[in-house]
Amino acid sequence: MSIQLTLRWVCVADESYEIPLDLFSLLQAIVDNGSLRAATEECQLSYRHAWGMLQLWQQHFKHPLVELKRGRGNGAILTAFGEKLLWEYQRIAARLEPELASLASELSSELAALMQMGPQSHLRIAASHGLVIANLRDLAQKTQGLNLDVQFHGSLDSLQHYRAGRYDMAGFHLPEGKLGKALLPRVKRLINSETDCLVYALRRQQGLMMALNNPKNIQNLSDLTRSDVKFINRQRNSGSRLTLDEMLCRAGIDSALIDGYANEEFTHSAVAAIVASGAADCGFGLQAAAAQFNLAFIPFNWESYWFVLPKAKADQVLFRSFIELLGSHAFKLSVAGVQGYDVSRSGVVVTPSHDLSILLF
Repeated sequence: MSIQLTLRWVCVADESYEIPLDLFSLLQAIVDNGSLRAATEECQLSYRHAWGMLQLWQQHFKHPLVELKRGRGNGAILTAFGEKLLWEYQRIAARLEPELASLASELSSELAALMQMGPQSHLRIAASHGLVIANLRDLAQKTQGLNLDVQFHGSLDSLQHYRAGRYDMAGFHLPEGKLGKALLPRVKRLINSETDCLVYALRRQQGLMMALNNPKNIQNLSDLTRSDVKFINRQRNSGSRLTLDEMLCRAGIDSALIDGYANEEFTHSAVAAIVASGAADCGFGLQAAAAQFNLAFIPFNWESYWFVLPKAKADQVLFRSFIELLGSHAFKLSVAGVQGYDVSRSGVVVTPSHDLSILLF
């Protein structure tokens, strides 16, 4: 059994009205298709129902949401109010999703334990957030019958929780190449090469994300110091923040010169949503998040995502099921089509050497 927690929007005036999720889906489909008719087909709504829903909520908000273009094809664009409503929904959902997912995961595991009342029936995982990682819990339950209690933290925080014995394993990521070599000491102190083993999960591409067509012509890190560029950052101790800080240091760029450097979000999706809303001009994160919000993307580096677990437990049923999941066709199929991901070596188990150089391959 898997519990899911969702976000509801309620409009409170003289009466309370719950805003249907179909409205947000329809607005996004209009952005994607530029046509109301095509949007209704994508959302599997009748044209009459979609038009009625738009009319109803335009009356509630006392503002138009969509502007129809004259001519054939039912061309449509969102009004400024419609855009703001959609972007704010996406921004808030992206910000709260990890917390809701963590709470749902914890609740699911507790209920499963009460129903089984036997030996440990789930794995407790502290992990850095990502679009694919967030889907692991449901995939594990569906394909392996495995209950995962996944709590999202930054990479270093996840490793620290694991080292303190609060979780069964930890998920973290490290850039490849020279960047990874520079950051390796931060990770090395939290992994015991004698008692831990590592499971390779995937590769992800990181870079700068900007509004579609890159209207401010941001091309490199030095552009972040321009007075007309507002940045949105990741939180401290996240792997992406560590990577960005190392790149800024190597480029000789003072982070104090970056407008918005102190403004933090806790997921790649939240960063992308902020950029998509226009509240920031640029952020650093995953290509997959940029694609999710239809943003421009400039690739900078690949990173590897790993799980660390006790070597002595790797052959136990729960741990073995998790490792098999990462190497399974179902997992690789779930990632197919997600931009900026590579799962060709997923599920490989390695015993780290003393210098942990295996993390850089």
